[in-house]
Amino acid sequence: MQELTEEFFQQLINLTRHKARETNFYTSGGTGYLENPTSDLLALFMGRQHDVPCWLLKALMECLDIDYNIDELDITSLEVTREARTADGKYLDIIIWHQDFLIGIEHKTISAINNPFASYEKHLNSLTDNKQDVYFCIIAPDNLLSTLTEGWPLVKYSKLIAKARNRQGKDQANTAFGKWHIFYSEFLNHLHDLSGTDNTMLMNAENQIFVKDHFTQLLKAQALLKDFEDAMIAEAKKTLAQVLPDTNITQRINNWPGDYKAIHLAPECWGQGGTGVSLVYYPDAGTQTLKYYVNGWINSIDYPELSALHEEVIICKKSADFLPSANKNDPDIYLKNKELMLSFGTNEGSLDEAKILLIEMANFISGTLKHAGHSL
Repeated sequence: MQELTEEFFQQLINLTRHKARETNFYTSGGTGYLENPTSDLLALFMGRQHDVPCWLLKALMECLDIDYNIDELDITSLEVTREARTADGKYLDIIIWHQDFLIGIEHKTISAINNPFASYEKHLNSLTDNKQDVYFCIIAPDNLLSTLTEGWPLVKYSKLIAKARNRQGKDQANTAFGKWHIFYSEFLNHLHDLSGTDNTMLMNAENQIFVKDHFTQLLKAQALLKDFEDAMIAEAKKTLAQVLPDTNITQRINNWPGDYKAIHLAPECWGQGGTGVSLVYYPDAGTQTLKYYVNGWINSIDYPELSALHEEVIICKKSADFLPSANKNDPDIYLKNKELMLSFGTNEGSLDEAKILLIEMANFISGTLKHAGHSL
């Protein structure tokens, strides 16, 4: 097995990791990538509901080079239909009907473009009653592989988004600011996420080559990290056992943002697992060395008077007798979901200091629960 050399670690440090993509309102729903939910939103911002501005329709009209004074679009006659049924039982995703034009839209997200377009065209032409011009298009993500369909231009998400954002200022200037401004901007961001044009979530070529060249070493490093995690769990449980030698201690691990690792320990004698302590370690942003701090939490089931206890801790946190080894300059003390949370670091952030603080936190919680009537 290849060795974990200093050169290897230096190369690893120099790699640039991708930035996490900001959470989008629509993406957070879990199924926003599916065709029907996205089609519903396309139709919404194209005028399906008359109380929602049809900003996206104007952007689409620009994409299709529709000969019309788009800025002065009169929406009195506008009707938008989802899942329009043709005479032979086929379904077209969206139809835009206006007294001056019609637009038929087939929307794709991940499925292949293989639709009965002749049926769609016949149906759309049958809807004209004012000699309207009829337009057809396919709206799809940029990364959807597809062949061109005659008479049905492909409008990629990126093009639609660009037109929409270019128009956004003047379109929205005439509408009092409200929720639809926010929802529309988020929807454009959502389409951008779905477009496949943003590669920030993909590993770049340089990093891929590094992984291929050092795969064995990376596996070894991964195994060492797991061994280290197991060692930290053992250290934390051994430390806690100095205070509570005759009780079973359950454990769970959390990975938090910023490469934080939290080891949660819940002694049985403190209740039903709702009260416990945590040893947390993380890489210092400046030195990349490990730093440690300690959390404690008390559940209202184990101590009903949490509000009073919270006030008491706030008052005595600066006392020399309260968690003597803790750094009192920047603690976190707050109530959350029927729990009192206590979080303290130490002066140097070392493991040895954190173990001392873990004992002090455990003693504090044990003493607090005794006053609540627990038998420890």
